[in-house]
Amino acid sequence: MLEDLKPRRNRYRCNVVELGNSLDETDAKIFWDAISDSENWSAHGLHQALKERGLSLSDKAIKKHRWNECGCSVA
Repeated sequence: MLEDLKPRRNRYRCNVVELGNSLDETDAKIFWDAISDSENWSAHGLHQALKERGLSLSDKAIKKHRWNECGCSVA
């Protein structure tokens, strides 16, 4: 009766992917390189740098994406 019982996870959108997809090709490459570079870019530092350039992305969203806990990673 309960063989297929699994937790139900809501599918939320990933703000990182949405922002990355909205950028032109040159900016998108720079953005994705920075998102992937947690050694040189802290989530807060990247959030601040993006904010200074008029882009809104929280450090929490960056962390969730990096830790595979965002909407694009949740099955």
